[in-house]
Amino acid sequence: MSAAFVFLLYCGLIGSVPALLFFQGAVAGGIVSIVAAVCTIIVAATNLFGDHPRLPRLVSPVILAGLAGALLIMLLQIVPMPGGPLMNPIWSSAAAALGEKPSGSVTIDTGMTMLAICRLTCTVAVGLLAVLIGQHRRRAEMLLSALAGIATLVSLERIASSFSLPEPFPFLPPAAQSAAETISIFGFVLTAAAIVRGYERSRPSRSQSRKPVATAAIETAATLAASLINLAAVVLSGDPVALFAALFGAGLLLAVLVIRKGRLGSWGQAGTAAVLALALSTFIAFMPGRVESELIIRMTDDARPLGVGAGTLAALAPIYGDWPEAPAVGTSAAATVTIEMGRPFLWLIVLIAATWAALLLRGALQRGRDFVYSAAGAGCIAALLISASSTGGGLSLASSVILSATLGLAVAQSKGETSSASAVSAPRQWREPRSFKWRPYGALVVLALFLAAHGAWVLLPEVSRPAQIGLPSDQRHATVARQDQERANRSAVLAVVRGDLWAESAFTYASMLWTDQALELEESGDRSARTSTSLLKTLHYAPHRGDAWLMLASTCERLKMQACNVGALLKMSYYTAPDRAGLLPLRLAQALRSKDIGGDDELADMARRDIRFVLARSPDLRPALIAAYRSASSAGKRLVEQTVTPVDPGYLIVLRAKLT
Repeated sequence: MSAAFVFLLYCGLIGSVPALLFFQGAVAGGIVSIVAAVCTIIVAATNLFGDHPRLPRLVSPVILAGLAGALLIMLLQIVPMPGGPLMNPIWSSAAAALGEKPSGSVTIDTGMTMLAICRLTCTVAVGLLAVLIGQHRRRAEMLLSALAGIATLVSLERIASSFSLPEPFPFLPPAAQSAAETISIFGFVLTAAAIVRGYERSRPSRSQSRKPVATAAIETAATLAASLINLAAVVLSGDPVALFAALFGAGLLLAVLVIRKGRLGSWGQAGTAAVLALALSTFIAFMPGRVESELIIRMTDDARPLGVGAGTLAALAPIYGDWPEAPAVGTSAAATVTIEMGRPFLWLIVLIAATWAALLLRGALQRGRDFVYSAAGAGCIAALLISASSTGGGLSLASSVILSATLGLAVAQSKGETSSASAVSAPRQWREPRSFKWRPYGALVVLALFLAAHGAWVLLPEVSRPAQIGLPSDQRHATVARQDQERANRSAVLAVVRGDLWAESAFTYASMLWTDQALELEESGDRSARTSTSLLKTLHYAPHRGDAWLMLASTCERLKMQACNVGALLKMSYYTAPDRAGLLPLRLAQALRSKDIGGDDELADMARRDIRFVLARSPDLRPALIAAYRSASSAGKRLVEQTVTPVDPGYLIVLRAKLT
C-alpha cells in the first residue's frame, strides 16, 4: 500500500505539469520541492522499492560529473568574494556608491541564483525518484504512459491556445508558450516510445503475455492519436528547429529498433549513426538562423566566463536599457545559459549531455524488450540539445519535471534486473560493508531534508508576501503600499537573501518621499532605521535594483546615513535602469534638486538624456518635467532651460509660466 501511495503521489507530481505552465513563480517550485521531499523521505525510511543498493550501478559517472559540476559552478556564483576578476563589476560600483569596501560575488542577484540552485536540486530529486520507481517493469510501463499522457495534455492546451480568442483571453499565458512547445517535443518522443513498446509486446514470441486483441487495438489507436496531437502542436509553433528536434529524437528511437530488428553489427550501427549525423549536419547547414533581439545579442557578446548568475537574465535586462522590464520570453536556452552561466559552462553541458545520450543508446542496444526507455531518454536529450538553439522552454520548471522523470526512467531501465541480480547473488556481495549498504539511504535522507528546507524557504516568505509592490510614483500609491508594511517586512526577513523581497519591504516606507520632515512623528527614528536596513539589504543582495538606488538617493539625507553621496547613488540608479520610464519622474526631480547637478558633468548628462526623452518620445511625462523644474535648484533650472531651448523653444515658455 505504501509503494502504491508513493507511486500515485509521484504521478500526481508529474500530473501537475499542465498547472505549472500557468503558475511559474517561486511558489510552484516550492510546492514541487515539498512533494518531492515527502516522496524521498518515505522511500528512504521504508525501503519501499528495495533497490537502493543498485543506484551506484545504475548512475553513470557522467551523470554525477555533470550534476556535480553544474551545482559547484552555481555555488561558486554565490560565494562572497573580496574582489578579483571573478567578481562582477557591479559590486565594486555599488560599494563605491555606498562608501564601503568592495565585496560581492559572481552573480548580480544572490536570491535569484539561490532559487536556481534549489530548482536544480528539485529536478534532480524528481529524476532520482523516477530511477527508484522505474526499476520494476510494470511501474516503468505505467510511468511511461503517464509521461506521454501528460505531455499530450499539454499539447492539447497548446493547440487550443492557437485557436482560442486573442488577448485578453489566452488559453495559455505567453510566458508558457515556449515551455509547452518543449514539452510537446518530448511528448512526440515519448509517444513514439509507447508505440514501439506496444509493438514489442505484440510480437509472436511474446504471445503468452499479449493482451486481448481489442484492448491492444484501443491502446495502439490511443497512442497513435497522442503522437499526432504532439506532432501537430509542434507544427503549429511554426518553428522548423522544434519540428526537426522532435523528428530527430523519435528517429533515434526508431534507429535503435532498426538495428535490433536487423541484427546489425558494428558496421551496420556505424552506418545508421552516419545517416543520423548526415541528417543533423544537413539541417544545421540549411536551417534558418534564429534572430535574437538586439538586447540579447549585446548580453551574449558581453557574457563573462562564469556568467552573471543563474536565474538573473531578467535582472540583467534593465541594465542594457532597451526594455523597461524583462527581456522577451522567446530567448533561446542556449543564449540564456551563455549569459547566466558563461560559454564554457554551455559547451561543457552540451558535451556531458551528448555523452549521456550515447551511454543510454548503448544501454538500449544491450537491453531486451525494455530498450525503449533508454532510447526514449536519449531521444529527449537529443531533442533538447537541438531545440535549445531556438527556444528557451527547456529551462522552465514544467519541462524540467518531464525531462527529469524521463531521464530517471531511462537510467532505471538502462540495465537489466537479471544482470544485477546475478551480481547480487554472488556470496561476496552479501558481505559488503554496512557503510556501503547505508550510503544510498543517507544520501536520500540528506536530499529529502534539503528539499524540505528549500520548500519552506520559498513558501513561507511567499505566504507572507503581499501583492507585488513597486516603487510608488506618488503619495497616494505610497499610502496604499504602507498598508502592507508588516507583511512585506516579515516576508523579507524569512527569505533572508532575496533582494526582491527586501526591495518590496523598503518600498512600503516610500511615503517619506512626500512627507514633510517637520510633520513626522517622534517614532520616525525607528521607521528610518527599518527603511535604511531594507534598502541596504536590497543593494547588498541585488545591486542591480535601480529603483532601490533611487529611493536611497532620495532618502539618505533624511535617514542620516554616514555615507550619503546623492550624486553617486543617482548615477547607480541611471546605470542599472537607464530607460525605466516609471522611475523618470522621481529620478529627474531628485537629480535636478541635487546640489551635485552643477558640478557633476556625468550626472548632468544623464539628466539631459531624461529631459530629451520626455520632449521627443514621451509627451505623457511632460507634467513630470514641469514638476521637476518647479522644485529644481537654480543649477537644475539652468540645466533644464539649456536642454529644452534647442529642442523645443516654445516649451520653455510653458515651463516658466507654470513656475509663476
